Amino acid sequence: MKTKASIFSIISATLMISGNMIGAGMLGLPLVTGIAGFFPGILSTFIVWFFMYCTGLLFLEITLWMPDGSNVLSLSGKFFGRGGRLFSGGMFLFLYYCLMIAYLTAGAPLFAEAIRISSVGWKTFTLFGIIFIAIVAVGPKSINRVNLVLSISMVITWLLFVGKGVDQIQTPLLTYIKWSSLTFAMPVLFGAFGFHNVIPSLCTYLKRDRHAVHLAIFWGSFLPLIIYLVWQCLLIGTIPQEILAQTLEKGSSVISAFQLVTGNKSFILIGKFFAFFAIVTSMLGVSLSTVDFLGDGFNVTHRTGWKRIGLTLLTYIPPLILAQLNPNIFITILGVAGGFGEAFLNGLLPIGILWKGKYIWKHKTHIKWLENKGVLALLILYTSFVIVLEIYHLLTFK
Repeated sequence: MKTKASIFSIISATLMISGNMIGAGMLGLPLVTGIAGFFPGILSTFIVWFFMYCTGLLFLEITLWMPDGSNVLSLSGKFFGRGGRLFSGGMFLFLYYCLMIAYLTAGAPLFAEAIRISSVGWKTFTLFGIIFIAIVAVGPKSINRVNLVLSISMVITWLLFVGKGVDQIQTPLLTYIKWSSLTFAMPVLFGAFGFHNVIPSLCTYLKRDRHAVHLAIFWGSFLPLIIYLVWQCLLIGTIPQEILAQTLEKGSSVISAFQLVTGNKSFILIGKFFAFFAIVTSMLGVSLSTVDFLGDGFNVTHRTGWKRIGLTLLTYIPPLILAQLNPNIFITILGVAGGFGEAFLNGLLPIGILWKGKYIWKHKTHIKWLENKGVLALLILYTSFVIVLEIYHLLTFK
């Protein structure tokens, strides 16, 4: 008899996906979509969400071909050999280090302001890093407890921010359109909608119930889509395009732009708190994944005590050093993470594995239209297009 997941497990899995997606991307999206305009931004957001939803279903399918506990390394190793395993592992580490750099460069200035430090230097980055190194080094239970408090705080401040911000929207700002500027948006959107790394764990958690995981993927990704759309409407409708463009050029987060256009101190304060909570909840999740990934790579089975401290230091020290070298790299590094790391791991990799598994190794699939060669080819073309956009952005943006 086939085991089915409970409704409570499905809800928990849905929230796990949503929590994995909502993070520092919130601070970059209104900048990269706002310079193109609200309606182009909304369209590109829908397109990227649908793409990520589709590749999430592909990732689910290929995960169910494997035994419980399989991850990106075992998937790529089985279908593409040792070379595929090494390349996928390298891309995973590249993506997560990029995300850590983004969180540190966006979080450290907010942390400095909270403890009343006027300038952000290496001492601020180090102190900010040490706090989270301590939380992660203690173990998953410590991370979960801190993350629960911070997640609840993030939801409360987001609701307060939206409630206060509706009256600040200026309708004329929402009518601005510049389609050519969307070249900046899609790589960052790729980073904002990544959730595929949790699918193997959810398959185990939901007892390999395909329908249950499918529901969690849809609703877990759809909820952040709505939150992102409301967030973009609020900030694009509040901040003039020239200020968005100036902030983007400086490499800062949208909170910097927001401070320039509103004199409402409580509104600004709530926005900063929300930004901080969004960053650190994402950083804790990425830290946990990176520690586990490094533990697997170094064959550390018992990740406690000094071994866990060592893995945590490997997770934080390289991004801390790189973040201090260029504190204004926030938007650029988000684009690099999405345009290269997410595009490969959550785009080309699951598409390639499904293609090989179904059409060469003749594995059975259950996703109907999505397994069609023409559809898979379109997904490959779109992923390649986003990678080209990010290359173009890095070569031309100064």
